[in-house]
Formats: sequence, C-alpha cells, structure tokens
Amino acid sequence: MDKFSSECISLVSFDKIYSQNIRPKLEEIDIFLKSNTVPYAINDVADLLAVTPADVLDTMSKLEISTIDKINFFGLIFDLPSYICKLIKRQWQYSTDTMYSAEMIAHIYQLNIQKVKNAFEELHIQYINEEHLHQVFERIHTTIFTL
Repeated sequence: MDKFSSECISLVSFDKIYSQNIRPKLEEIDIFLKSNTVPYAINDVADLLAVTPADVLDTMSKLEISTIDKINFFGLIFDLPSYICKLIKRQWQYSTDTMYSAEMIAHIYQLNIQKVKNAFEELHIQYINEEHLHQVFERIHTTIFTL
C-alpha cells in the first residue's frame, strides 16, 4: 500500500495546475471566439466547454436558443455544468474588481480558504491584482492522484 501511495500521490502547486490546465483552456476559448465565424457548431462548442453536444442542445432548448453566436455562447457558459464554465461564471461575479482578496480567489478557483489566506500572509498582502495571482498560486499546494 505504501508503494501505491507514494507512486500515485503528489503535491503540486496550484500555479502549475493553473498554467497547464486552466490558462490554456481560457486562451483556447478566447482564440475560438476571435477566430471562428458565427454561428458556432454545437460539437465545437461542446468540445471547447468540456460538455457533451447533448448538454449544449439541452441548454439551447432551455434558453430558447436556435443558433450559437457570441452572446448566446456566454449564455451557455452561464448554464453549462463543466468546471471551466463554472469557473468563468464565478470570475464574472468579480468582473468589476481590480484587486482580489483571499476569499475571492478561494471562491473563484475553489481552493481551500486557509491555504489561500496562508499564501496572502506569506506575501504580506491583503489584496492582489490578476497580474500577480501566480505569486499566490505558487504558494498553494494541492494533492493530485494519478493512476
């Protein structure tokens, strides 16, 4: 059991998780919106937002959307269940804020509040802007499991 545990569990900074998983997905969405013409294909939107085409179709029906343009795309994000959609939705709650508290960061990225507060204490700050979030993320470690 110890061999299994040590080989399958590792501690990784949230900065690495953000850099490898979240930022590329956000950039992919941005590029998609800037480089594709409307209406967007349901399968492309589903793939991009990490949901099934059926999820997109169900949400389109619920929202009474017949085609996906930029405005409807954001309506879908607001309603779809994937991690990236929920993260974007939480970010929107703070769209007018230029500085983030530990509580805001913990909420947006679903991080342990005490770990975020500890990172803020290490940095001797009460607020941080988006440009320097990586400094907080570097100080937050998360256990990941690989099989």
